[in-house]
Amino acid sequence: MASWRQRPALVASCILGLSTAFVWSRYYKSAAFERPFHFSILTFLFSGLALPAHAKYIIRTDPRYVPLSDGSPFTKTILADIIKSPPRLRSLSPSFVLLLLCVVARTILYWRTIRTIHCSWDGLQAFLPFFLALYDFLELRPVRLPRNGHDAQGRAGASAALTRYAVIALVWGLAATDTLLLSERTTGAICPASPHIERFIPLAQLVTLALDAVVISHVARLRQGGDGRFGAWGLLGTLFLASAAILTFLGVWSSFDQANFRWNVLLSRLAVGDLIGSSLAVTVGIVSAVHLLGYVHPTSVGVLLTGSSIFVYLQRMILDGTMIKVWSNWWGLVTGVGLFLGAGTLLHLGRALALQLPASSGDGIVSRNRYGLLALIVFLLVLCQTLLMSPGGFWPTPAPIIADARRESDAWIAGAGKSRTLEAAVSEYRRRYGVPPPPNFDKWYEFAVFVESPIIDTFDQIHADLLPYWGTLPSVLRQRTTHLLEHPSLSMGGIIIEDGKVDISPHIHGTHRWMMDVTKDMVAPFARWLPDMQLAFNLDDECRVSVPFDRINAYAEEGLKAKARLATKQRLLSFSGAQDPPWVKEYLGADESIWTQQSPWFVGRSKSQIFYEWISPTCPADSAVKKYRWWNRKAECLECSAPHMTDGFVSNWTSSGDLCHQPDLAYLHGVLLSPSAMAPSHTLFPVFSQSRLYNFNDILYPSPWNFGEKVEYENSKTIPWDQKLNSVYWRGASSDGFAVHGSWQTFLRARFVHMASLAKSSVRAKSLFNLMPSRRDLGNSLRSVLTSSASSSSSPSPSSRPLQASQSVVPAQTHLAINVSFVGNFTRCDERDCNAEHITFYGSPTAQAPPSLDFQEHWHHRHLVDLDGAAFSGRFLPFLKSGSLPYRAALFRTWWEERVHAWRHFVPLDVRLGDLWGALDYLGGPGLAEADEIAQAGRDWAMRSLRKEDMQVYMFRLLLEWGRLLDDQREDLGFSL
Repeated sequence: MASWRQRPALVASCILGLSTAFVWSRYYKSAAFERPFHFSILTFLFSGLALPAHAKYIIRTDPRYVPLSDGSPFTKTILADIIKSPPRLRSLSPSFVLLLLCVVARTILYWRTIRTIHCSWDGLQAFLPFFLALYDFLELRPVRLPRNGHDAQGRAGASAALTRYAVIALVWGLAATDTLLLSERTTGAICPASPHIERFIPLAQLVTLALDAVVISHVARLRQGGDGRFGAWGLLGTLFLASAAILTFLGVWSSFDQANFRWNVLLSRLAVGDLIGSSLAVTVGIVSAVHLLGYVHPTSVGVLLTGSSIFVYLQRMILDGTMIKVWSNWWGLVTGVGLFLGAGTLLHLGRALALQLPASSGDGIVSRNRYGLLALIVFLLVLCQTLLMSPGGFWPTPAPIIADARRESDAWIAGAGKSRTLEAAVSEYRRRYGVPPPPNFDKWYEFAVFVESPIIDTFDQIHADLLPYWGTLPSVLRQRTTHLLEHPSLSMGGIIIEDGKVDISPHIHGTHRWMMDVTKDMVAPFARWLPDMQLAFNLDDECRVSVPFDRINAYAEEGLKAKARLATKQRLLSFSGAQDPPWVKEYLGADESIWTQQSPWFVGRSKSQIFYEWISPTCPADSAVKKYRWWNRKAECLECSAPHMTDGFVSNWTSSGDLCHQPDLAYLHGVLLSPSAMAPSHTLFPVFSQSRLYNFNDILYPSPWNFGEKVEYENSKTIPWDQKLNSVYWRGASSDGFAVHGSWQTFLRARFVHMASLAKSSVRAKSLFNLMPSRRDLGNSLRSVLTSSASSSSSPSPSSRPLQASQSVVPAQTHLAINVSFVGNFTRCDERDCNAEHITFYGSPTAQAPPSLDFQEHWHHRHLVDLDGAAFSGRFLPFLKSGSLPYRAALFRTWWEERVHAWRHFVPLDVRLGDLWGALDYLGGPGLAEADEIAQAGRDWAMRSLRKEDMQVYMFRLLLEWGRLLDDQREDLGFSL
């Protein structure tokens, strides 16, 4: 009989552990957990149906079961049993109401936690066994005098056992939470300092755990109370169905708001699949847990649940190389041993509680706590796994990536300008691109040679940008260009080239007129060699053209066919004198009413998330974006960054901009989360933009900001590398998005400034027991500040003033100061978010905002960080020319991407910023010589290849290629010797 009772418990334990492990392995990647109400309703519905069905199966397989009647089929009685009140429902109504309130309340708290997950504390689930023991201890309070001494003695013994268990569970919870904190890989998402509800999320987590403990304890009491044939199972089935009904009502009620309606009703296929799959997995876990609670103490179920989830988490951290760093520290190793040994001890004590045995029964330590010994063995095995399987070793550096980048960059530069004659350039053009060069290529070559361009042959960026347009008819390209200029409300500026002269379209806002003036100056020197054309330039920062994957591939395929036909032509023509139909010019004389015309092809998406509407459709079906959603904006998705990272550093800068393998970035960049001005189109309009996201199809051209020298490096302000401060410097505004509903808390610039202000705790491992700095730490920090101040005082730089509150110091062993701050008031935000940003970054609502500093102040610092704003940052080219070392974290790409090389001319950073401190720790310390080499190589190359003349060389060639595309005879056009 004992084996008959133990076998189901063992099976239920295995199923519960596996289902918990499965759910946690997909927890951050399943769209189900991003929608707590949808997920809970579906889970409770499945559980409400599954529990009675499982009860029927258990009862029928019980050897003691005797059918009462030969009546209705098995499946038809399930719903009838649910509908009918269970035998003890009336007597247990207070428990039923309590459980119902607990289930609904914990769902609401879980929803609130998910909405502000970045304010949560990882690892708090490890305190579930402690809450279970605490609740059971409180339930032992006597309600009447015992009838004999045995009752009193038994109650006292149970109380002592629970007290012992609670103490060990508390210590285990601390060890588990500390281990998770030490291994935490965060994106730097900000929990605001202002007194908002976000600050109470950890308390909500603890309350949720307390509610879970109440539910589990009550379910165990029901299961072990001997309810007869159906009682406990039927009661729980009714409980879950009632919970689903209440949550459904709340969800329907919230759907009266339009934004909530879209979120609640308009579900993607991926979200529906994840909801069903995850709900079924959790339902299996609930059924297994309910079954298991009939055999074991609830604390054992708590340990199994939390232990399985933590073990899955540790496996993920082992495989990405995090745990080897944690366990290489003595405190991390102590908490690791405590985590495993504590789990084994809790299982041992939980078994004793279930059997009502004293925890010290047995003869030796092995027999007393076989679970603890087994846990230590498991820890040793996991430690060996960590040593053998962790990528990158204990503390990887970017040195191997730097060496590879140096070789690749030198080879690219040598190949990009190898043609020394026009004949060689024409031959190389045909070899590279498979078609003859455009008409007037000889004039372009003469211009490029005259200005001493180091790049003659490699313009892959232009050909990649224009390939889809080869698949579109020239007449359609002209019509679409005219459409853009006929609708100035789209924020487009026009350049009209006719008979070798350049004019500007009249319908441009005065604040943006300078962009077209500068573009005209850029084009004017070579306009006489260009065919007549009209060009539409994007005046907004954000990019505009996002064509779905299948459609852009079809354009590209047609483009390749068109170019193949051109490649076969023997007799090549020059540009045509006229096109059919000709360019439309009526809009040039239109009155002010033209501003009221709206284009049906572009839609406004300002202040709203654009990722799943404008990025996801551009990705192939097998991409990560189409397979899962990484909704936790706090946790770094290492799987998402793996395609472009090696040993924790960016090794493929081009791939790092591709959003198709990075679904987590939906919440980590202002432009993707809440752009200030976004009016995109899914149609292939020929829009010229200064920068674009990798997944957009705008045509890149040299920025008027850089050509017009809006910010520039002054050679007279040159400071040698050895006289620069070994410090990280950044000043700027929060311009990368419009902050609404707390969206700024995950913007790139906000995360960077916040991480810099917490630089000490960001570089060092975090711990529950290391929140207060030691006297040694304070001494090291003071010495570092004094060192920085002494260095500053020897320089005439404004940096000699004392460090402000927004500055921090990295541990003294690196001697690297952090000088980072926002400047000015926050303006791209609603009132609530503006106040929250001001308090978070400046300390109080009334604090004075730091003023802007002279741009030339940058050159006093060795390490300069460049971050995306609303689009690309216009400061990067001056940074390159300064002789300081630029660090770049960006999704926006510009015209010069192919000629400026990561780790050779600048330091690339992942936009999650998880590699920031590793790169600074190396290049500001042991790799200082390599930092100097990269800075000087970047300066020398920028002075050769990123001059205003180089921008004109690029623009000249781009417009020759574009002029051929607009010509009705384009498949016959080309240059030949």
